[in-house]
Amino acid sequence: MDIRLIAMDLDGTALQPDRRSFSPRLIAALEEAHNRGIAIAPVTGRQYRMLPPAVQNHPVWENLTVLCNGGQIRKLADGKLLYEKNISSEALKQLLKLAQKLEIPIEFSVDGTLYLTEASYRQQQGQPHLDFHIHTILKNHGRIIPSLEPLLDQAVEKCNFPYIPAEKHREAEEGLKTISVSAVWSSASSMEITHPEARKGTALKALCELLGIPLENTMALGDSGNDESMLRAAGLGIAMGNAPDFIKAAADAVTERTENDGAAIAIERYALNL
Repeated sequence: MDIRLIAMDLDGTALQPDRRSFSPRLIAALEEAHNRGIAIAPVTGRQYRMLPPAVQNHPVWENLTVLCNGGQIRKLADGKLLYEKNISSEALKQLLKLAQKLEIPIEFSVDGTLYLTEASYRQQQGQPHLDFHIHTILKNHGRIIPSLEPLLDQAVEKCNFPYIPAEKHREAEEGLKTISVSAVWSSASSMEITHPEARKGTALKALCELLGIPLENTMALGDSGNDESMLRAAGLGIAMGNAPDFIKAAADAVTERTENDGAAIAIERYALNL
């Protein structure tokens, strides 16, 4: 297959367990792909300011990046915005009401800063799966404010429900169906919410238009619910070995787990034909 673009998720896919770096093998595979004329694009739920050092430190392959689960496309080098889909004010109001009804934490992202209330911050404490989010993301990019209501008319690029207890999962999903948004599970207990057209799969198509690459010549790698639309849209969708079964079912092939260099192995096999 003639792969001309590699679209790769970051957390749980390309990044090492430190969530900051790529393995030496993946670095080598990406550089070889670049040398062969293959474009490379991180496709992530993160905001531009929250990108990890692995992609911030000007790798030789830097080009474009998809952010906020498809809500934005920016130039990786300088952050220039090329495409965006923000959540409407009415949808934000309904999201706030749903979070209050379910008594779960909620965060609004505006220009790379995560805004939340003190109550939402307290609700996240003691949840092991949120250690990185609390101690790295919120520590560096979070801002506690008295109320999120003043942000309802701002350009909110993404909303997080960072912790939803298992007994409230179904009610959260049903509530979100009544709101004009796109909502995906980013972990077993967390949801990321964007504009209804802000999906990784939709953004992959926009990315191809910007780069002049046919969609059928793309390869996508991912591991979680926010990657499903991208894996289905790509010419070749590759699920990580650590992905849940429904993501593996959405992919064309399954590679090794992230910690076993699954991303590098997939690129070597399918893009580099090694």
